[in-house]
Amino acid sequence: MGLADNAFDIPDPPPVLVPVPAIRVFDMHSARVVSGAPGSGWQFDLRADDPVTREGQLLVPLITEADYYRAVDGDGDAYASLVPAEDVWVQQAEPNPDTSTPPPGYLIDRLTDPDAPPVRKPYPASDVPGLTGLRVWYWHGGEFRDDFRCVSEPFEVDGDFCVRVVDEAGWYRWQRTGQPPKATDAFIHHLWTQ
Repeated sequence: MGLADNAFDIPDPPPVLVPVPAIRVFDMHSARVVSGAPGSGWQFDLRADDPVTREGQLLVPLITEADYYRAVDGDGDAYASLVPAEDVWVQQAEPNPDTSTPPPGYLIDRLTDPDAPPVRKPYPASDVPGLTGLRVWYWHGGEFRDDFRCVSEPFEVDGDFCVRVVDEAGWYRWQRTGQPPKATDAFIHHLWTQ
């Protein structure tokens, strides 16, 4: 596993993922979304398709990320749940206004409104324990990609701290087939959790 980028590249943090009500979003095809309702809670790791109208109600077809990647691979049909549009928010990337995000351990900084879907701030992977399985922003080739999962905890290679990552399509294919994907050793300072 060779290292993919230059260890001296240290980018600014990636964008913040802000939940936007689905009724305000024009194109939802394949968008990452949050579903839920005040008083109930919030589900992440969902994908949407464009809304449909049934009996006068606007509904958004939702599938799990696992089903989304299964469908992308052509490995069977994905069956969507139709969810009222008012219970769906699209995660939109917005510029990160705060490049000095505190570590995720500070409870007072993590308090939110339980009746609104939370904003997802990126945290440096070096500040987050238990990285295996988490989706991360990966600074690769001079830009951020948001479709990677960690498949290891941090380790050292020639004095650099790294985490092994795979693309999300390969991550979900691995779950379905048992075939491990090709992993990349990424510098830990090029990774932020989502």
